[in-house]
Amino acid sequence: MRNLSYLLFLVLTFSQTAYSLSFDEQLKLVIDVYNLKPVTCNINKQLIDKRLTAVGEVVFNTPVLSGDKDTSCSTCHIDDLHLTDGLPISIGVGGKGEGAMRMLSDGVVVPRNSFTLFGRAADNYKVFFWDGKVHEFNGQIFSPIGEGYSLGFNSALAVAAVMPLLARDEFLGRQSITSSNEHLTSINEAYYQDKLIAANKMLRRVLNNKNDSDVQKLRQALKTAEVNEPDLPLIGNALASFIASKVSACTQSAWERYLSGQKDALSLEQKKGALVFFGKGRCAGCHSGSLFTDFKFHSIGAPQGEFGTHIHRQDIGRAGVTFLLEDRFKFRTPPLIYVSKTPPYGHNGTFKTLEEVVLFHINPIPFFYQNGWSSERELLTYGKLLTSRSDTLGFIDINRGEELSWLLSYLKSL
Repeated sequence: MRNLSYLLFLVLTFSQTAYSLSFDEQLKLVIDVYNLKPVTCNINKQLIDKRLTAVGEVVFNTPVLSGDKDTSCSTCHIDDLHLTDGLPISIGVGGKGEGAMRMLSDGVVVPRNSFTLFGRAADNYKVFFWDGKVHEFNGQIFSPIGEGYSLGFNSALAVAAVMPLLARDEFLGRQSITSSNEHLTSINEAYYQDKLIAANKMLRRVLNNKNDSDVQKLRQALKTAEVNEPDLPLIGNALASFIASKVSACTQSAWERYLSGQKDALSLEQKKGALVFFGKGRCAGCHSGSLFTDFKFHSIGAPQGEFGTHIHRQDIGRAGVTFLLEDRFKFRTPPLIYVSKTPPYGHNGTFKTLEEVVLFHINPIPFFYQNGWSSERELLTYGKLLTSRSDTLGFIDINRGEELSWLLSYLKSL
């Protein structure tokens, strides 16, 4: 059905009849075929449990559950940066300050780009993280700690929300020959559901510390919510409730105002760019639907950079979850909600500007040339990355500078 709709769209858009239509009339065809709707501020209301929202707010904004009491969710999801940290890759435990200030500290590198939380509370958002390690499918939530619903989580967002709490570099704390902490010792060495068991024990230990002001805030929130025996799934549900409440208060983008019927919300250049996006730019082949993602995994051949999540500084992407050779260097299609406001781009923040990452989709060669990627490692290894590029990218037909300019203008409306 989707293929037929896409064929219909192509016939209408590129026929002589379509050329006689106004830009608004052409965009109406696009909107109807793709069934596009405003989603940024529309959230799955079932995620919100008013009883738990205050609990989630404490956990999100304070370092109460970090092993060294130096990291919170808000460390990497900052209000003023559209719920990102603005860094190429995040700085986790041991870091100081916010945003660029953390680059000056000796914190531990978390070798992936921090994503915005906008759109994550939509009812059709099912795949989380760059590698999709949390994935809702056929009524089950697959995750590194087990099937989410059976463990007591009420959504895939709730499972995703607690994953950083179980990660060494993001929350658990530094590890050295001479020092560690209970969070790190008990959770980092556990696997699968044992991590959940260890985390529940850790949570009880934290709540017993009556001298910590952040703990007192959490204890009070739990008391108000009438929760007597909190566990990690409850913390996840509370975080999901808070996140959903937080992003539901956002402001609609120009594109979504246009979808709501405000025809002057987009400039003429942005309307032209929308037609490039859904037409010859082939962007909607992967960035599809109202969230601008197909929730699938693709490679654009992005450079590995200096840090990686796997051996030899590599980041093999989806293959780290599926263990399939064909999934190497593939990452989930990122949604484009507020895309112009959340640089840098790519799974490791390699691309500093929106224009840079768009151009890399079209033709990666100039990027390597202009950035002087010519070290021994790059000369010997980046061929395999380029061969991993998605076949879809070969069908992009943007060949004029003004088309690129229109497309970038449209992306700034999202």
